[in-house]
Amino acid sequence: MHTLIINSVAKETEAVSLEELLKELSLHASLVLVEHNGIALLRDEWATIALTDGDRLELMNIAAGG
Repeated sequence: MHTLIINSVAKETEAVSLEELLKELSLHASLVLVEHNGIALLRDEWATIALTDGDRLELMNIAAGG
């Protein structure tokens, strides 16, 4: 288990990949934007991101409106 900083809040997780973390948080990949350690990621990069203790993530939900 390791600690991540998600949207400025510390969270304990067993997820070792970004995809696992999104599933753990019940976030739908098509509705989320991700920044990992200050770098905005493309969706096809998510599978290559391994999470380590102390990583900082910003997760943003996409919302349509008008």
